[in-house]
Amino acid sequence: MSTAVRRGGLRAILVVVALFGLVSMLGDASYEGFRSSLPVLIPGTVELGGVAGVGEVLAWGLRPLTGLVVERLGAYWGFILLGYGLIPLGILVAGLGGPMLALGYSLERIGKAVRAPARDALLSSIAGKRRGLVFGVHEFLDQFGAVLGPFIAMIVVSLGKFWILAIPGALTIPVIVAAMKLYPRSVVPKPRHVDLAETLRGTWHSVAYVLVAGTLAASPLAIEHVAKMLGVVDEKGAFIIYAIAMLSDALIAIPIGLLYDANPRLAVALPAVVGLAGGILAVTSPTLPLLAYAAAAASGVAEAGFETVARAMVKSGATGYGIYGLARGLAVAGSILLYGSLAAHVW
Repeated sequence: MSTAVRRGGLRAILVVVALFGLVSMLGDASYEGFRSSLPVLIPGTVELGGVAGVGEVLAWGLRPLTGLVVERLGAYWGFILLGYGLIPLGILVAGLGGPMLALGYSLERIGKAVRAPARDALLSSIAGKRRGLVFGVHEFLDQFGAVLGPFIAMIVVSLGKFWILAIPGALTIPVIVAAMKLYPRSVVPKPRHVDLAETLRGTWHSVAYVLVAGTLAASPLAIEHVAKMLGVVDEKGAFIIYAIAMLSDALIAIPIGLLYDANPRLAVALPAVVGLAGGILAVTSPTLPLLAYAAAAASGVAEAGFETVARAMVKSGATGYGIYGLARGLAVAGSILLYGSLAAHVW
């Protein structure tokens, strides 16, 4: 941690984290709106699982490679700029419809793979002993955009103006440029050779956690898909379910981050248990919209845990965040397929 950041203490750290949060907020307003529209645009379980699954595996599965490259080159800001630039590009491609929808979603997800390890490594480098709080604050700000995104998508899809979703994503670029000028240069990790054995030692606990808990805990997309598939909600209700999950994520992010700093074991257990309960509730209560909304809130708690607690557990640089990401992506795809299939067989 740099001398400047140490002198400023928690206040200086939170200012830097807030800059990343603003960028993520704008990005989420675009790509979470895009993601929330998938169950509406792609109604079939297999088709949705295929498009979303491939996209998520790209978003998470490419991260070990992008993390390794960024750590070797030290090109953290370049990867962040490129990754966020792919958000508006992917949305504009998807707006062409047909097979281009899947291509556009894949491009946007590749952007996630490019930027996330670099961003998380920079957040980690200033966190010190406040890892839970730092990732919690970032996730809290990030989710404001995620809450707004589904409502934007609900409007623009109904109007046939899908391209509007690209605007917030495009606004991330000037904010990133401004953040680069304020971020302490001495905090940015130097280019280095990556010791994979050491990296694996710093990530295995997070990887095991998200693989198991992340699959069994229902994701927001899984809840939205199950509710729409079972006829619990209409198209607008599906967007609202996703927005509830994102709001729940935002509200729980800082408390669960603080809980991790104080009691890591409890913070690790909470999202897994609540997310599993949400999935069971969604599958077993197909006629009550109120219970679907409760399940969505539970999935948001799980999402906050995986985006706050699990990231705080990683302590091995950009490559470590990439390896964690691979496990996370497999779990997200698995959650959609698991709960979609369970709902289809139960009902």
